[in-house]
Amino acid sequence: MNIFTLRIAAWRVLLFGLCATFLSACSSEKIIVAIDGSQGNADSIESTISTDGHYVAFTSFASNLVQDDTNMVADVFVHDRNSGITERVSVASNGRQANSSSSDPSISGNGRYVAFIAEANNLVLNDSNGSKDVFVHDRDSGITERVSIASDGSQGDASSEQVAISADGRYVAFTSLAGNLVPDDTNIKADVFVHDRNSGITERVSVASNGSQGDGYHPAISADGRFVAFTADSSNLVFNDSNGMSDIFVHDRNSQITELVSVSNNGSQGNLGCIFSAISADGRYVAFDSRASNLVSEDTNAVEDVFVHDRKTGLTVRVSVAMDGTQGNANSHIASISANGRYVVFQSLASTLIADDNNHVSDVFIHYRDIGMTELVSITSYGSQGNSHSSRPAISADGNYVVFQSLASNLIQDDNNASSDIFFRKIN
Repeated sequence: MNIFTLRIAAWRVLLFGLCATFLSACSSEKIIVAIDGSQGNADSIESTISTDGHYVAFTSFASNLVQDDTNMVADVFVHDRNSGITERVSVASNGRQANSSSSDPSISGNGRYVAFIAEANNLVLNDSNGSKDVFVHDRDSGITERVSIASDGSQGDASSEQVAISADGRYVAFTSLAGNLVPDDTNIKADVFVHDRNSGITERVSVASNGSQGDGYHPAISADGRFVAFTADSSNLVFNDSNGMSDIFVHDRNSQITELVSVSNNGSQGNLGCIFSAISADGRYVAFDSRASNLVSEDTNAVEDVFVHDRKTGLTVRVSVAMDGTQGNANSHIASISANGRYVVFQSLASTLIADDNNHVSDVFIHYRDIGMTELVSITSYGSQGNSHSSRPAISADGNYVVFQSLASNLIQDDNNASSDIFFRKIN
């Protein structure tokens, strides 16, 4: 698996408010983000959302979202849904635009801090490693800092990416191939690190409970930064890891304990691998995708499914199912979970999760874990399905809003920029 393959196709943000759940209908609203009132002139992707849905961060190749965007590369932006203002955040502390691409934003709970990846070498002083780095931009102070560094401030000697920021913006988890961020990193593999922006300390978390190094990628972090979920191929992070597959682990930064969470109710390891994970605010619930057929009973579809593991009870449930329990007939993955673990959104090519899903493209769904209901999110105000692919959803921590990217041109009126867009939907 090449974990450093980024898909940066830039997109435009058109946020629209939708109905509150299955109980009622609502209208759609098109929010203009280009400075001249027009639609973005290129693609936008990789959206993420603040706790209350106020701010949406995203990646875009569009050059007309802010003034003086002349670098002709992907940038990271934040859209304020209340004021309608869009700002570029992948800039240096003096406002200078990046001289290479930026992507993969992660936004703090209040929207103040945005972590992102950049190939640029002009966002901070003395960036001379020639590699992708992880940065955090403070929208209040305007300061941009590099966080994929060692505790002594040394820059990484290889690429870093796949970023996740804690709710308060203090802790930043990321994946890196660098071997000099912590002492005794000799595995020559990708690892997951957490940088404390207050203390300046960087620690490796993709390790066993005894500190033995393994590997890790695709981190997700709890609200307070204590728990970090990640994917690993290593077999030495927990005892008796014998499935020979990529698994999902959670590392407790307080106790230093690492546990395997992509398991069945009786603790059995998955018979096939996992890729992505998401974690609830308190670290109790972990959503993940897996092709394993032995994590729950009657998993016979031979496709990738989305599961949620409860670290307190040890129970694992499959959530990429219809309300009557019908399993998906195609892959479901890339989940996002609300702070309390009640809501899980994911993308799926399955046509069996709701009635009359006949658009033959990937859609975005939400599963209500308390009532077992699955709904289609990527629809128009009138309930029509999207006419092209929708993907990469993110749910706000409060569970009220979902953002996602879509190639569909019929989700709002007058969507004629021939680009993929980012949409916003109110679900509660």
